[in-house]
Amino acid sequence: MNLNKYKWFILAGVIILTVVIFYLARSVSAVNHTVRAFDDAYFNSLVQKESDTIDQCSIPGYIELLRKKALLSSQVKMADSDSIGLMINMRDSLIQLYIKGVAIRTVKINEFEVSPFFQRANQEAIYSMLASPLVITGMNATFAKDPVSIKIAPKDTSFAVTADKPDTTDFEAVFFTLETNRNIRFLFQQQEDTIPADRKALFMFDLNDRFRNAKATMKAVASFTTPPYVPYIRIRIPKSEAKILYRAIPRQGMIVLTE
Repeated sequence: MNLNKYKWFILAGVIILTVVIFYLARSVSAVNHTVRAFDDAYFNSLVQKESDTIDQCSIPGYIELLRKKALLSSQVKMADSDSIGLMINMRDSLIQLYIKGVAIRTVKINEFEVSPFFQRANQEAIYSMLASPLVITGMNATFAKDPVSIKIAPKDTSFAVTADKPDTTDFEAVFFTLETNRNIRFLFQQQEDTIPADRKALFMFDLNDRFRNAKATMKAVASFTTPPYVPYIRIRIPKSEAKILYRAIPRQGMIVLTE
């Protein structure tokens, strides 16, 4: 076998394999790096006392008390706002729209996936972060947030009823992303995938998200730095409810999150 004939192919294969291995290693380390940075930032912000010798997190029920305290604090702060807020309760699999502390709509979560960041990070630091509402900093969806409806005035009353009939031909796929000021990303997906158009939209939605993450990772790999990691929560709810939620939430609205 003449290896010289294939040496360039072998060299290219080795280089590609090396890059892939390095890429995967960096991607895995990004989670740990983010967790360490998050925990260190929290503990460095605390005022250390010589009498602090007890690990409070080991006390039975302490973490649950922190969760309840963080939830109540975050709800009170969101109630001070005059705009609609969003509460995501992962423990009870519920999403609720709130205004001035009153729930105006409740949606049952069908399925959800939570980033490993939330299990690996220090729970005291997590609930310290969740003691205030997350603020939406960016939105992206497969459909318009503010739909434009053009209506032509009927010629007379005989056309009025026909003109006001609801539109039952709305088959647009419903997938959207919410970015927040705490670097947590929420990905909402419709639970229905019965038609090819919905499955294609889901594939493109996931592909765009993965491409965005891969692009940032490759940029970091090229500069031999740790890639950025964005903790996420992926939620599947009915299509009609997802559309209502997205259009109801203000562009810089608040999100109360509890696990």
